[in-house]
Amino acid sequence: MAEGSTFDEKGMPEMSHLLEDFTDEAKTRSVGAESSSPSPTFHANLSGLQRPQWSSLLSFSKRFLFFLLPTFIQYRLYPELAKVERLHPSGYLDGMRGLAALFVFFYHLSYSSHDVLTAYGGTGKPDEHHEFLKLPFIRFFYTGPAMVSIFYVVSGYALSYKPVKLMRNKSWKDLLHTLSSATFRRAIRLYLPCFVSTLMIVLLVRLGAYDATRSIAYDEKRLTQVREFHLVRYKSLWQQLTDWAHMMWIFVHPWSFGTKDTDIDIDKHLWTIPMEFRSSLVLYLTQLGLARLKPIVRALSLVALIVWCHEKDRWEMFLFYSGFLLAELDIRRQALAATNRVLPVADSSPLKASRHQQLWTALYISVFLVGVYLGGQPQNHVEHAPGWATLHSWIPSYASHKQRYWVGWAALLLVWSTSNSPLLRRLFTNGPVQYLGKISFSLYLMHGPITHTIGYASMDYFWRTIGEDTYATKEVGFVAAAIVDIASTIWAADIFMRIVDTPTVQFAKWIEKKCIVPLE
Repeated sequence: MAEGSTFDEKGMPEMSHLLEDFTDEAKTRSVGAESSSPSPTFHANLSGLQRPQWSSLLSFSKRFLFFLLPTFIQYRLYPELAKVERLHPSGYLDGMRGLAALFVFFYHLSYSSHDVLTAYGGTGKPDEHHEFLKLPFIRFFYTGPAMVSIFYVVSGYALSYKPVKLMRNKSWKDLLHTLSSATFRRAIRLYLPCFVSTLMIVLLVRLGAYDATRSIAYDEKRLTQVREFHLVRYKSLWQQLTDWAHMMWIFVHPWSFGTKDTDIDIDKHLWTIPMEFRSSLVLYLTQLGLARLKPIVRALSLVALIVWCHEKDRWEMFLFYSGFLLAELDIRRQALAATNRVLPVADSSPLKASRHQQLWTALYISVFLVGVYLGGQPQNHVEHAPGWATLHSWIPSYASHKQRYWVGWAALLLVWSTSNSPLLRRLFTNGPVQYLGKISFSLYLMHGPITHTIGYASMDYFWRTIGEDTYATKEVGFVAAAIVDIASTIWAADIFMRIVDTPTVQFAKWIEKKCIVPLE
């Protein structure tokens, strides 16, 4: 995943200022100690330096421990620290992206020990694959491919929203500045946090954290499904860093058009980032090319591009262009509403208008539910699965990534229906979901290393403690380990967001400011 926007450039307020006062306080105390000594001798100064600054150490410790708290706890303790921001009209997409990041985490957490790929009743045998979690709609909440598709549609929308507004306002100078700035900063925005997260994995490997769980990661009797192997621990740090640099060289290559061409052993989940980067560049070029077209011509051109990408099996650009089109339609609807040009219903009486709105709401909810159903597309044994046997036969023969076909349409339907329905938007604008949106990129980057360390260690501990001889005990142990893993990952993502993700946005802006020629 990915911001992608995949992840947009908004973040939580930085908390690093909580540590700054300690430095100034320490300097002040040091100067005071020197000036109060009886004579400017070396011995006096040395004795002054030897005095323990207990108050400073205590203050620093408190601030550091406070910094380690998740931001939602910090804001509960000190509400004045929370920066109140008015929700953006497209703020629901942040929440949608946050839930998608959480659900893809569920997918990667569960697919090593559970069969999450087979369709409900897919083999046609009455005693196989009829578990509750494989039911349609239920499986949507842990289907990874659907979440990646949501990332990409949301990215296409988020990266197009401001440019489309500028196009419609004919603000060509501002549009050029926006596209130039976004293109310049995109690589830093996407890749720099990944460099840090993968270096963190290297550090964990060197410290032995991966060795502690290497046995369970390779245990095919306990992890019976998809297994993600640990990064190899080399004999020297130099070899480890050289291997990391080689993998990063593969990772940043955006013109490898295969889905898995940028796979790296250090974190298999990051394959979406180079695809995100490449698709963003193509999207910016398309926005530049379509900018001066009439809105209706631009919309029709996007429809043609979407059909073309569908036929050429470029599923990622199908999703990005769909997001672009949805942003165009959404801003058009807002403009019509602002100028009171929204077409009235045939009978404008309150009762009729209410019924009209109810019908549209029912339509949007129905489309949303269809999206949830399609988003749970199974990958294996669909030949006898009710409903999916037929849907699978409808997938075009040229679609090489069949497991991503219907989930792509699902993402499109989910975003479209939600953008049109205030009722559906409420699902994604509440506090907890918005918080997930703020940490979504960090959550995506952190869930791999935390699962390989704390997650696997928790599974091993609870399975040995509770037992794994029966289905019930193994599931209880897995749920207990999952709770520990999820809590640890959210905590790590919160800290990573403040230390790396949010500063990366500011760093990209700083670099741009230092490099560009100011507009006259």
